[in-house]
Amino acid sequence: MKIGVISLGCPKNLVDTENILGLLNVSGATFTHNLDEADIILINTCGFIDTAKEESINTILQATTLKEKDKNKKIVVTGCLVERYKDELEKEIPEVDMFIDLKNEQKIPAFIGLSKNVNTENLYQTRIITTPKHTAYLKISEGCDHTCSFCAIPKIRGKHISRPIPELVEEAKILAEQGVKELNIVSQDTSSYGVDIYGKPKLWELIRQLEKIEGIKWIRLYYLYPTTVTEDFIKAIKDSEKVVRYFEMPIQHSEDKILKDMMRGYRKRRIEKILEWKEKYIPDTAIRTSVIVGFPTETEKDFENLLNFIQQAKFDWLGVFTYSHEEDTPAYKIFKDTIPYEEKIRRRNEILNIQNYITEEKNRQSIGKTFKVLIDGFSQEWETLPLGRTYKSAYDIDGVVYIESQEPVRPGEFINVKIKDVIDVYDLVGEVI
Repeated sequence: MKIGVISLGCPKNLVDTENILGLLNVSGATFTHNLDEADIILINTCGFIDTAKEESINTILQATTLKEKDKNKKIVVTGCLVERYKDELEKEIPEVDMFIDLKNEQKIPAFIGLSKNVNTENLYQTRIITTPKHTAYLKISEGCDHTCSFCAIPKIRGKHISRPIPELVEEAKILAEQGVKELNIVSQDTSSYGVDIYGKPKLWELIRQLEKIEGIKWIRLYYLYPTTVTEDFIKAIKDSEKVVRYFEMPIQHSEDKILKDMMRGYRKRRIEKILEWKEKYIPDTAIRTSVIVGFPTETEKDFENLLNFIQQAKFDWLGVFTYSHEEDTPAYKIFKDTIPYEEKIRRRNEILNIQNYITEEKNRQSIGKTFKVLIDGFSQEWETLPLGRTYKSAYDIDGVVYIESQEPVRPGEFINVKIKDVIDVYDLVGEVI
């Protein structure tokens, strides 16, 4: 049985896909990149916001056109979109053979007629990573206890459930044995890790255990929540030998009124304090954040203040989302989505234009400096040109470094690179030292 797999959405969803791939593999399946020759097309969907839902629907519909050519081909769909809209999807897209919700993902091999005697308790033991073999995601928890008014994640993924430290350490050791050198820590709420199991945050206890694993060189932190990023947290980054000076911390907005309406649990001063601690203890740290524009109560003045804050804060990397009015969220029940789509796009583009200037300015500060660079692979345009990342860039998200080298280099190697130039705002050019 040949299976073609499509994974959509965030890195957390990709980990789910990799666990499913592992289950299918030990159940006797083989895989193909050519969907025309696949007996089964498996799609792991995202259903977080409108644009993600549209991408998922379009991907499913494209798969159904392949089924028209081959009546024996089967389509199996799982993931967040199915969790939210299973009944509607079954009615609207009857060409799909199976819609499988999140709680039944581990049963996919049995559902499609493969082995029913596969151990589904420790999925990480059979997981197949799809990233370059030197970098992998480690999902430390599932769900979220925050009640942000715009967010459907708690409805989709449920309450915050942490995985035990011993289990995560065992998975990290398996990854290291497979050649992983960079661990990317992901979850819906990373900085609250362990509260549900141990009664208080235990992220740094977990990290101290991960740091002991031979082979792991970089540990990167994604999705920190501002209320749990303390001064001691920032000091811990400073004191760590393996946690790179980079973290992702979505702020969503800068104005107290909007943060209150978003039910974020903090105010602008909290963000400012984190930035002050960062400058005091780890000034060379890169921060990735994200904001939402067009929230129903956001006035033009609120937007201008957000724009000014971004100019002052000078985040290294910043993503901008337009507000999506999601059913089953508090904001959907409380507010009317009155800001026109065109206005949301205008606000998004204004922030992106400002951020492009900031990011390029930050990158230009690297010119003439030497960094340790992790080689990810080679350029698609120039196949012999290596590319990699400094600690300031996350895999598959941020900018890369194109590397001039007289000697051959291999993916997974760390090499010293002197930065020479910036290209297209986000990327760097450097030479091997």
